Amino acid sequence: MADALAPPTLPPLEGWVRVDDATDRPFELGPVSVVARTVVYEDADIRERLPATADGPWRFLFASRLEIRPQTPPSKSLTTLVGKRASAGFRSRLEARGFSDVRRVESRTLRVRVGGGDETDSADGESGSAGAETEAEADVIRYAASVELAGVELAADAYLAVTPVDGEFLLTGGAYPREVRAGDGETAAALREALDPERFREELFRVIRGVG
Repeated sequence: MADALAPPTLPPLEGWVRVDDATDRPFELGPVSVVARTVVYEDADIRERLPATADGPWRFLFASRLEIRPQTPPSKSLTTLVGKRASAGFRSRLEARGFSDVRRVESRTLRVRVGGGDETDSADGESGSAGAETEAEADVIRYAASVELAGVELAADAYLAVTPVDGEFLLTGGAYPREVRAGDGETAAALREALDPERFREELFRVIRGVG
């Protein structure tokens, strides 16, 4: 298959379940096309602790491997363009999952090590293609958003990281509820007890730092 592309390799994801694995062409740049292999995970463990009325994919993460075809030497302009397209696509992904009022809050760079590390994605036991570890610089954008579950309004945080490495790009991101803004009853109480934004953020950044 001409578009065959290895999936990103993620660190262990205990309690998560993969809900999507797809290859597509997210955009083209004249004669240059971009092929993406994207895997998406949801926090299955935490969903089991919430009332059935709160059913919905509300904490998730994804990782994409982007390959430029034909291969193009890395450049600042290409990285900027990929970042803009990735940001627009991430907003659309958030909105499709029920997040609203999505707004960019801040951005920064983060030194990460990609490749090497884990050869197995322990969320489903599939083997990955681990190679030599490489140090890279990721552009990380933080977004604020809102999400509603069974009449309960929550504030949410979302992050997107764009990492150029070895002529490819790795995109990593996700979103999680941070606090209950409004709502009463069993669902609101269960959500308040389940929310742990500091741990949620740490787990997401562990994936950003460990994807390969």
